[in-house]
Amino acid sequence: LPEDSTLGRRLRTLLATAEQITGGRLVDLGWIDAKRRLHLLLNPTLGEALRFDITTLQDGNDSVVRGRIPGEEDAVLAVAHPMKATRLVIVVFQRATLINGRSFFRVMLIAFGLAALLSAIGARLLARRLSKRGAKLAEAARNLADGDFSARVDLPGDDEVADIARAFNEMADRLEATQSGEREFLMSVGHDLRTPLTTIGGYAEALEEGGLDEASVGRIGGVLSSETGRLRRLIEDLMMLARLDAKEFTLRPESVDVAAHLRGIADTFQQRAADAGLRFLVDVEETGSFETDPDRLAQISGNLIENALRYTPEAGTVTFRVTNKEHSVVLEVVDSGPGIETEDLPRVFDRFFVAHRYRRVRPEGSGLGLSIVHRLVEAMRGTVTVSSGDTGTTFRVELPK
Repeated sequence: LPEDSTLGRRLRTLLATAEQITGGRLVDLGWIDAKRRLHLLLNPTLGEALRFDITTLQDGNDSVVRGRIPGEEDAVLAVAHPMKATRLVIVVFQRATLINGRSFFRVMLIAFGLAALLSAIGARLLARRLSKRGAKLAEAARNLADGDFSARVDLPGDDEVADIARAFNEMADRLEATQSGEREFLMSVGHDLRTPLTTIGGYAEALEEGGLDEASVGRIGGVLSSETGRLRRLIEDLMMLARLDAKEFTLRPESVDVAAHLRGIADTFQQRAADAGLRFLVDVEETGSFETDPDRLAQISGNLIENALRYTPEAGTVTFRVTNKEHSVVLEVVDSGPGIETEDLPRVFDRFFVAHRYRRVRPEGSGLGLSIVHRLVEAMRGTVTVSSGDTGTTFRVELPK
């Protein structure tokens, strides 16, 4: 403590008075630092020479520990007072021959009294410090409540207030990420709604003006039907994600021959693959029957196969593979497309990310299929991963039996 500080002067006066009361015996105040070293206020050099069970003192229990100074006859007593924030230690120097009976009791009584008084002083200082730190935290919380998602609070330390500050900053990070994600989500939805609506509006005007031959009307009808279907799929996917986010989604497990079920799902994509000029290979091991939700299993595998067909160029290959394990079933969808850049892999399951990032490769799709797969797999207590290189991408889903 600084010599001219108010607290320093008070403590030194208090310790000098205590020394007079104890009959000339030296009483000193110490504290333990993070490196488990004892420092004394009045006699810093003695603090380095003392031999104590520092662990006992550092625990902060109301206990007496005896120590000694090497080469000296003096015995040393230390009283540790339970103040976690300051780790105060009262040290009493006294000859070993005098430490008995009433003398010992008197010394300990004075030491505990000093500890109580110093605790009161320390508590006041600690309360003032906590008040200032709490005010910073409250200000950051008000800023966050007002919509400033960049609000953070810098409160270093290892006390409870610092723990709260770190938790606050983590919460603010998540809120900022959520707000940014919602903004991107709304922009993406707006874009994906605007495109088919613009197409539908343009052809509707052409029909209203009339003068079209039968072939043109038929072609326009096909376009309108296609764009309407695209809107319907987007809305259905949005509703599915909304139910998943609101935890209103319920699995309906039943006994299913998973291998047969997945072969049937894969068969529905054979014609589409042929029309796109792709090879679609199916390799499904026998799995037997176990409890699972067949509809969600179809949705997971269907979305992954559809995604692979969409991003694989003509003459490419898509492989759907199912491997049976003792306690799980592994679904893999492998394509020979252009691959996903390494820095994009962590965001593959974000809503609209792949659709917008790789729109130049395949402009179709709602951009929500992979996000739905990720959420469904989590709901079924499984895992989904993705790996990719310069060419080809593999999605791997493992579901428990």
